[in-house]
Amino acid sequence: MRIIHVYDGHEKVCVEEGGSPASIAYELARYAVKKGHQVTVLERKWKGLPHEEEKEGIKFVRINPRVGSNIPYKENPYMEIKRLSGTLRLILDRSIFAFEASRYIRRNDFDVIHVHLPFAACILIMLNRKLANKMIYTAHVGEEKKRFALDPSVTPLALRFFSPDLYLVKRVRKSVVLNEPLKQKLVEKGIKKEKLEVIPNGVNVEEFNLGKEEVTKIRRKYQLDEDKVIVMFTGGVKPRKGVEYLIKAAHILKNNLKNNNVLFLIVGPTDRDIQYAEAIMRYAKEKGIYAKFTGFIPWEDLKALYSACDIFVLPSLEEGHGLVLTEAMASGKPLIGSNVGGIPKQIRDGWNGFLVKPGNEKQLAEKIRYLIDNPEERERMGRNSRKLAREEFDWKKIAERYLKVYEEVA
Repeated sequence: MRIIHVYDGHEKVCVEEGGSPASIAYELARYAVKKGHQVTVLERKWKGLPHEEEKEGIKFVRINPRVGSNIPYKENPYMEIKRLSGTLRLILDRSIFAFEASRYIRRNDFDVIHVHLPFAACILIMLNRKLANKMIYTAHVGEEKKRFALDPSVTPLALRFFSPDLYLVKRVRKSVVLNEPLKQKLVEKGIKKEKLEVIPNGVNVEEFNLGKEEVTKIRRKYQLDEDKVIVMFTGGVKPRKGVEYLIKAAHILKNNLKNNNVLFLIVGPTDRDIQYAEAIMRYAKEKGIYAKFTGFIPWEDLKALYSACDIFVLPSLEEGHGLVLTEAMASGKPLIGSNVGGIPKQIRDGWNGFLVKPGNEKQLAEKIRYLIDNPEERERMGRNSRKLAREEFDWKKIAERYLKVYEEVA
């Protein structure tokens, strides 16, 4: 098969970016190459990179950004859309990308067109409706209610009028969603069941679960006390991720634990919702909670911190598929997560961790305390986590499921 991945986001398509949609596209591309398929990745032309190159058998073709930046991560779409000028820039940037992508695809004959972000893909279909019959869309969606206009109370007026995600799902040959509940909601919206596949994101299991030497090194780098139980969260510090409930749970534990031997490690960018992040950090300081906010960190450091922590928590209010849970799972950690979206597929309650009600800091504190007080349970659940990661979430198995979808489309 001749497969093309179209990616118009603000990060390079490469494995080093961790759990971003860009890295997921890369994993699928390199696995398909190993299976003998011809794979092209169409992305933005980043500063210092050639217009065309081959890497691990994948052909990269890059389009010059005429409006947006050519430096990865410089422009944050979450921030840009908060200003009219930023919104207009994004629309113009994605439109130009789509026109250039359409010209390239017309000049080449692909069996499968895999798109990972909705805006430019919508324009591609508008420019050439025939492409929809070859197109697969993976909905890397966390804010499902908003993005798919499932709940008018949280959906902006613009998305109620036009949802790029819904527009695509209705028109492309196949759409991949990350969890079964979203599939059911889309079927209720009138999408045909046979047009939808549920495939979670994967993880390279062998890249995780580092040795003692690497763990000691990363603890020293981030000044993590050796005698502390480390409760870790990673992700953008924004309301949807429920970080406030983790910090409130930390406050409950501070007043109930016999000795304050716990560090709450909050790993991830704080610029997605600056007001929210500042309020969380201020609350932690005022309450005397032993918490460390790292901000954005390099991917290699993040992998090491998974191994350095003792308990991993994802208190999201909604979550398509918590890839950070899968990464912590591969690192052999007990998990605590909200009972929403795709999280119940990753956490088997009482076996490799605990499910809690979203927004319930008391229940969250109770489960964290149980794991703090029972190190043998942390070990047992951690072993089960790594077993589950190998059996169900290793990239080889996930990519094989995608190849079956490709074959059906081709």
